[in-house]
Amino acid sequence: MLLIAVDEAGYGPKLGPLVIAATAWKVPDDLDGVLSDCFEPLRTANKYGNLNLVIDDSKKVFQSKGSRSMQTLAAIARICSIWCGHNFDTVGQWLREIAADDYQNIVQTDWLAPLENQTIHEPSFSCDPTPATDVITKWRSKGSVLHSVKARILTASTFNREIQKGQNKSDLLSDSSLQLIASAIAQYPNEKEVDVYCDRHGGRRYYGAALQHQFAGSLLRVISETKQESQYELASGLHTIRIRFTVKGDSFTPVALSSLHAKYLRELCMGSLNDYFKEHANPGTSIKPTAGYPVDAERFLHDVADIIKRQNIDRNALVRSR
Repeated sequence: MLLIAVDEAGYGPKLGPLVIAATAWKVPDDLDGVLSDCFEPLRTANKYGNLNLVIDDSKKVFQSKGSRSMQTLAAIARICSIWCGHNFDTVGQWLREIAADDYQNIVQTDWLAPLENQTIHEPSFSCDPTPATDVITKWRSKGSVLHSVKARILTASTFNREIQKGQNKSDLLSDSSLQLIASAIAQYPNEKEVDVYCDRHGGRRYYGAALQHQFAGSLLRVISETKQESQYELASGLHTIRIRFTVKGDSFTPVALSSLHAKYLRELCMGSLNDYFKEHANPGTSIKPTAGYPVDAERFLHDVADIIKRQNIDRNALVRSR
């Protein structure tokens, strides 16, 4: 069975990209137990260098202070890349693989372009390195196999362009997520049964119209639309797709792994943005970095107003409209 899990990072901020990540898995058709058992090894601490890797809610894994959290996210991303049959030394190489649709827009944005040649944060190894393949062997020991990781990285310019077409922010998140899901499913034309797990989109409860638009050739059946979870089934000649949008969906390990990828991608982008403005500040001027959330974004924009003017920066390319 094909399983796809999706989550986002950066829905609320005004600065930095909205990032959506999807992981695609193969899980046994004849499960001996419940589905979540397949992912139990990922929820158990695994040693990798000086890190203990646990796939969990990104808010638990990532702490904003210090480099250890970024090393953890980078290690998870690298191991997953190797698991999917790839490897990378720079962020640019990784982006070309997992976010091809947005790659050119990223490297053509002045404050994101340095990501092209940025090296990946690495854990330190106090003794013999633990091979990534050892971690992968443990992670897949209960039958789950990660096949791909893909992402959309919607910069402010892309975000604003879509909003100007008449979408609201929730619609944009849903449509972009469903496009990512449809693209992932298309890579597996022989998979008849597809289960999709998503975190809920900004509190949204009803997804029928968005699903009918994206999967126009499928028959939609609404299973439930409750405060906790919205469930649907899409049937076509190719696939039967069961899709869920769940409150705190990242409590399910595959969604948590997607969340961690989205978080890492967004943190890389925010780090690059903050570094750009720090480098262009007047001598002796200190620019406090921002995470991009609305109140602090206004403070940051006030602090960098001179740089925006001096570098002739289009605010529409920097600041999201919603």
